[in-house]
Amino acid sequence: MSMNGIDISNHQAGLNLAAVPCDFVICKATEGTSFVDKYCDGFVQKAIALGKPFGVYHFASGRSSGRAEAEFFYNNIKGYVGKGILVLDWEGSAVNRGVAYAKEFLDRLQELTGVKALLYTYNNCVNSYDWSSVVAADYGLWNAGYYAGYQQMGYNPNAPLKGGTGAWPGAAMYQYTSSGRLSGYNGNLDLNVFYGDRNAWNAYAKGKALAPADVDGTLRDGGQAQEMADDFGRISYRVHLRDIGWCNWRSDGDMAGTVGQNRRIEAIQIKGLERTDVTVHEKDKGDVSYVNIIESDILGSTGEARRIEALKIWGDNAYYVYKVHQKEKGWTKWMQNGEWAGEKGKALQLEAIRIKDALVMACAHVENEGWLDWEPDGEIIGTTGADLKLEALRIDPLGTAVNAKAHIQDKGWIDYGEVDKDTIIGTVGENKAIECLCLEGDFEWRAHLAESGWTDWTEADGVSTLGTVGQSLQMEAIEIRRK
Repeated sequence: MSMNGIDISNHQAGLNLAAVPCDFVICKATEGTSFVDKYCDGFVQKAIALGKPFGVYHFASGRSSGRAEAEFFYNNIKGYVGKGILVLDWEGSAVNRGVAYAKEFLDRLQELTGVKALLYTYNNCVNSYDWSSVVAADYGLWNAGYYAGYQQMGYNPNAPLKGGTGAWPGAAMYQYTSSGRLSGYNGNLDLNVFYGDRNAWNAYAKGKALAPADVDGTLRDGGQAQEMADDFGRISYRVHLRDIGWCNWRSDGDMAGTVGQNRRIEAIQIKGLERTDVTVHEKDKGDVSYVNIIESDILGSTGEARRIEALKIWGDNAYYVYKVHQKEKGWTKWMQNGEWAGEKGKALQLEAIRIKDALVMACAHVENEGWLDWEPDGEIIGTTGADLKLEALRIDPLGTAVNAKAHIQDKGWIDYGEVDKDTIIGTVGENKAIECLCLEGDFEWRAHLAESGWTDWTEADGVSTLGTVGQSLQMEAIEIRRK
């Protein structure tokens, strides 16, 4: 029994696996020690969804060591180990490094995975080198030999093995054309026959490997999950979650991810404002930087069961603020343009994120609590429902202009003029409430007052006031938003 299939890479970026007839698919994952095929995981996930066997391959460059290339491949395909066939693609300039280089790769990959990968190479290479050490180590062969040249054809599982199999007693798989034509795709395809059934395929995939242990523990029911519908705004983003995959897009401070379900964030995509740079810290991989990202860039990894532990975001013409939910620790405070959110090297996965671009930042000094964390516009600055008076404010205009006047308990009106992040509006240590406030800036705002709750949204025009004078009604919080 045999199976017919294709091998693909970024060169087939538009291919729809659901439309192309194939029993299996093998996808390029990596090359050398720096290139990761960004289309690989999408193809693999589609194959899984369709119930098709899959494999992933590494294209050897020969520019480093076999060991280094094997480790790079492994670090990018961990999540596929035990599920798909692993392959070393041995052609091009790498061939000049000799058989020992290829065996070094294969041996190191087996050390890391417990799986014996297949060696893919062409028939001239099979017959021109002494592969006895590789054959003795029981590494199988995927041979390439185009018996009909570059004549266009469909599947031919009985294609004659051009050039034979050299030191190998036989081939596990044979690529017999690069000019294959199949329905559902308007272009040439590599066509292959696998000499076995699905059970044989799975045996190659599993080898002696076990599925990687789930270091993050079991999934939990309940908790909190993000909204399911896509929502696009000024800043939009989505996360790739353990056992779920890509979630819907969220925006402008909405939560993306889950809380309390033990689902790690493995990758993120961000649709930002103009130039945006991101660095993520991945388990076992460290800091990985992405410069001038676009919406389709995958920040992190998919299919590798690797968690993101921390991130930082920086914008050229946007002032990014962001917070993350860490396993067992909860939400961090809002971090600002270029600051790390999360903790590196402490085995704490990120489970949810919130991202926005801030117009202003503000913090409140509250009765009995002192200074609270800095908050961006759109968040409550102060407290509600605790009967604690707002005693002071600080506002960071982030490059815009903000003016403030306040009526302070027992002191009357004080005009602070144009404020910066160090200006204290109100008093500290005097047990006096801000009773009334007047703000001027390019925003709207509202106030939460004792006994009456939130006021209506009011333009910060430098004339309108919120609060009371002479009624001993304390202000408890404010909120600012874009017009």
